[in-house]
Amino acid sequence: MKHYSIGEVSDRLGISRDALRFYEKKGIIKPKKEKNGYRAYTYDDIHKLSSILFYRRLNFSLEDIDRILSHSSLPSYSSIIQEKIAKEKQEVEKHKQSLVHLAHLKQLSKNVELCLNRYDIRPLRRHYIIPDTSFIHAKEISDLCYRFQEYRIMKDCAEKSKEYTVLASHTAAVMDLQEELEDFSMLQHNRCVYTIIASSQPVPDSLSITKAANWAREQGYHLTGAAYSCHLPGYTFQNKSDEKTVEPIYYIELFLPLHTS
Repeated sequence: MKHYSIGEVSDRLGISRDALRFYEKKGIIKPKKEKNGYRAYTYDDIHKLSSILFYRRLNFSLEDIDRILSHSSLPSYSSIIQEKIAKEKQEVEKHKQSLVHLAHLKQLSKNVELCLNRYDIRPLRRHYIIPDTSFIHAKEISDLCYRFQEYRIMKDCAEKSKEYTVLASHTAAVMDLQEELEDFSMLQHNRCVYTIIASSQPVPDSLSITKAANWAREQGYHLTGAAYSCHLPGYTFQNKSDEKTVEPIYYIELFLPLHTS
């Protein structure tokens, strides 16, 4: 029977010698040791290594690969494959959700660059208002929800009136929750004065809201009298003037809805 050196197997399969020694240490392959101490691999070893690489490409663990190659019957093999399909589908859904949120975070960072202490006209896109925590706990979506504060704008100040837990509609779509949320109230406004402010607190101060309202009036816009805020996920740090300490700076989105007519 022809034997192959570790170098030949490495070249043939495109796998490092360290990886071959690792599989040997795990007991998955057992090359013969020559009198000179060199490893000698058979064609069966190469075939088994090829199978290992194939299943590793499919994200199987070494434990599952060992079960497949050494201890499985056809029924158990089918069961292992079905389990893997279910796990991979779950991972695909998680990645889809992550991509949605990463795209959202990318847009938010761009918004900070464009709208920090500047005003624009933008929509407050659809969000489902979650009335209590039971739905959130049942669906395990607490990490996907946001907190919105509602303010009542008066002549010289703004006063907080309500607070909402919300789930963005695009997130609900990815999570396939629209049908279960169809009877929930919505938070949505097609045209708002929009800005981002920086604050040492995760909620805006009354003066920032009043300044935005004054700007809107100066531009001839007609406000509904409400304002909504939501601080962006995470925060950055900015040095204080004493150069030794740092304080958190929260970036807060601020929406002041406009009358549609």
